[in-house]
Amino acid sequence: MPSPPRQTPLRLHRRQFLLAPRPIAVAEGWVSEALGPGLHLHRCPELRVERTADAEGRGWLLLGRAIETDPDRPAPLASLAAVPSTAVPALSHDWAGRWLLIGPLVGQGGRIFPDASALLGCLYCRDAEGALWVSSSPALLAEHAAGVAQALGDPRTLTYNRGVSWYPPPRARFAAMHRLLPSQALRLLEGRVEARALMPPIDPAWPPEAARAELARRLVAVLRRLAAETGEPPWLGLTGGYDSRLMLALAAQAGLPLQPFTRVTPRMTVADRVLPPALARIAGYPHRLTFPAAVREDRRALLRRHAADHVSKGDARPVLSGERDDLTGISIGGHGFAIAGGFADWRALPAEPVPAAAAVEAFLQRAGEPAGSPAAAGLAGWLAWIRETPQPHLDWRDRLYLEQRQAGWLAAKEQVSDLNAVERFPILNSARLYALILGIDVAARRGSELQRDLIATALPALLSLPFNPPDRAFLRSRPDLVLRRRVFRAAGRWWPRLSA
Repeated sequence: MPSPPRQTPLRLHRRQFLLAPRPIAVAEGWVSEALGPGLHLHRCPELRVERTADAEGRGWLLLGRAIETDPDRPAPLASLAAVPSTAVPALSHDWAGRWLLIGPLVGQGGRIFPDASALLGCLYCRDAEGALWVSSSPALLAEHAAGVAQALGDPRTLTYNRGVSWYPPPRARFAAMHRLLPSQALRLLEGRVEARALMPPIDPAWPPEAARAELARRLVAVLRRLAAETGEPPWLGLTGGYDSRLMLALAAQAGLPLQPFTRVTPRMTVADRVLPPALARIAGYPHRLTFPAAVREDRRALLRRHAADHVSKGDARPVLSGERDDLTGISIGGHGFAIAGGFADWRALPAEPVPAAAAVEAFLQRAGEPAGSPAAAGLAGWLAWIRETPQPHLDWRDRLYLEQRQAGWLAAKEQVSDLNAVERFPILNSARLYALILGIDVAARRGSELQRDLIATALPALLSLPFNPPDRAFLRSRPDLVLRRRVFRAAGRWWPRLSA
């Protein structure tokens, strides 16, 4: 068994923020400033904050990390400074990353705009006195906004990979708390939401070849700018699947530095254990395996204080077992590409979500969620919202993926990952990139065909190894690996290092 990795301490409320009606003490070392009367920003110093003014001289605040996807345009705030206030929301559709934009800051006014799938979560509530509170952390709201933690709106205990393993936005676990959707902006003066375009217009008439070329061009631009901005090669969590292999191919095609790694888990397939080192060799990069320890019980209390039980224990396992403890800098991945071919079997849902009760029931049944689940209320609220705010050519099942699986499940999981020093950056998370993907006919992108086509253009040698082959595919050539995997999975232990 390898020696445990050098550990970077977890930090409670790392990279979180809290907008409060008054100055308060949140955590040692936090930065506090007044944005206007009755509006005070408190933030962890590790959360990036940038400021600028638009062409009308109105101030804007960018929390988190945003990168322009168009290589012919400057950085986000430089572009923002050249346009009037009304043009800013559409401008932000071209930004990738995990971020929140606040502005224009005029007194108590302004709005909060989330990233393309609200991965830097924005939860909000009113306290017992009616004052507005906003945070990336449900735990901070529950702790500081009086009366908010008194009642649960969804009392379920989330279970890993079973049923609806998140609290469906726009609701949250606490009854008084709401989660901002990507298709919403929060008005700070009134404390209410308003609709915003989820993404730029989807153009089904655009030739698929042109859409794929533009998608690759923008993804490479994000990778290049991210490496230049951070000054060090980003980590890439590499598996035997399509999405991370595409990131590897694009980085190699562009000649960009990269640090591929694979975290070893009891659940992983033989393919995920043995293919990543071979893929990295083909692309010309060294590869690293990380071997976590067992779940550390002392971290469970810290997790609860950080996330207020908004994730399942299984989804929190990378933090609980220290899988990323020895990583610093930036870590990227390919999550989000499931929107191309349809996540899981959600494409089998009815093409139209009418009536609402039937659509909710069909989704809960397909997800394996028990009848009468409290999750139904959040989903019904979301369905009511999308009826009010339709977007041409956007299939509701694709929107379901963006505003539930991404903005609900993944956003909560990313907030847990903030406990680690390494910063996770979602390369694909740009409204422009989602619109490009969804403009391609579903038949041409279903079954990960889009990723395969992009890999074939960027680095076709990576197609020489299979994608996600089942364990039985290795029985004849490497039966020892299959048997070893079964033994270690049954024991709940990590795989040992393999010579080949």
